[in-house]
Amino acid sequence: MKHGLATEAVTMGMMLMGIMGCQGQAGVERTTSAQSRSNNSAHAVSASWSKTRTVEIKDPALNATAFTLDVPVGWKFIGTILRPRGCHAPETPADGLTATALSPDGVSGYGQLPGVSWSWASDGSSPLGPKCNTVNINTAAGFLLNIAVPMIEPNAKIIGIVPLTDKMKQGLAAQNQQMAGRYGANERTYMDTARIRIEFDLNGRPMEEQLGVVLTCRESSSPAYPQMHRAARTTRSCGTAGTYFKHAPKGHLDELIASNPTGARIDPGWDQEISQRMRENFARYQQASDQQFKAIQQHFTDQTNQMMQHGRDVQAQLKESTEHAMAADSQRQGAIDHAAHLQVLDSLNRQDFIDPTTGRKIETSNQFTHNWISSDKNSVVLNDDPTFDPNGVVDPGRESWIELIPAN
Repeated sequence: MKHGLATEAVTMGMMLMGIMGCQGQAGVERTTSAQSRSNNSAHAVSASWSKTRTVEIKDPALNATAFTLDVPVGWKFIGTILRPRGCHAPETPADGLTATALSPDGVSGYGQLPGVSWSWASDGSSPLGPKCNTVNINTAAGFLLNIAVPMIEPNAKIIGIVPLTDKMKQGLAAQNQQMAGRYGANERTYMDTARIRIEFDLNGRPMEEQLGVVLTCRESSSPAYPQMHRAARTTRSCGTAGTYFKHAPKGHLDELIASNPTGARIDPGWDQEISQRMRENFARYQQASDQQFKAIQQHFTDQTNQMMQHGRDVQAQLKESTEHAMAADSQRQGAIDHAAHLQVLDSLNRQDFIDPTTGRKIETSNQFTHNWISSDKNSVVLNDDPTFDPNGVVDPGRESWIELIPAN
């Protein structure tokens, strides 16, 4: 379930590691300097600070400052805007924010990894096409447990989910209430957030880490269309703005959390430029979508007209065939009636016979002891031979025969 998303998320992490490696700094790959490894027992934990400095996070695609961030003086820092592509790329350029701040000893640190996105459908298909795997995760905790932890620290011990504060609960409820009903009865958008705490080993040093994420999902339901052989279907697309992390030697994580490192601040000019580009891209997408919709609509209109014309042609053919059949039947019935009338006129004696299948009386000559009626009830065969059977002899291509029973 998670392999497609996890693979790309790992790729994002590796990209960040490569950038940090070029700078000669540590990042989420959990490395420490040789000096710190040799002085573990005398290590002075750097989980708090008193002064900060402001750093810029550049967007290499626009060669412009995208975010600014306050980091502790003396701490190492690296940050950029990643723009990975593929099935699980960040939904917006801002979600590609990737940053890490590390203490001077390279052990304590905090930052965030880029956001990711995924989709799911109830019928097993992929809303993004067959090349993209579906992921059935719709909670923040599910993302952290199934994606983030296995990606960042696969050998970690999960301590537990950190309860949300009352303020966080109230904010989340208010946000979901605001989004409720915005897109109609068949579609809903909701947010979820979660934090978890893990423990892992860093070169023999016990470490603690807290991971957090805010998840946004859009879910829509489509009714069944029996005419098109399509069952009811639910689709969901989810995404995160980034996965936040703070780690420190065991026993000192709360100290780092209490220091309350500030989040990144988006640059207004960059935000305006990105927003304008997104609006332009959306306008182009909407125009192409409208054209495609009109083409599909015209296609189905043409198909409907063809089906209706075909129906009219079939009706006309059926009417013509029915009229011919009725005319032929009328001619055949007239001929039978005329022949029977001539027989009656030529007969000197009459006798009633009964059709055993209907109980109807049939008047024929009493000069013959055996009378047979055809399956269409329009013909009678008269014969004196008790062994005679007209079936297979008289008009075998069209008729079968039943012997009449004398009425008296």
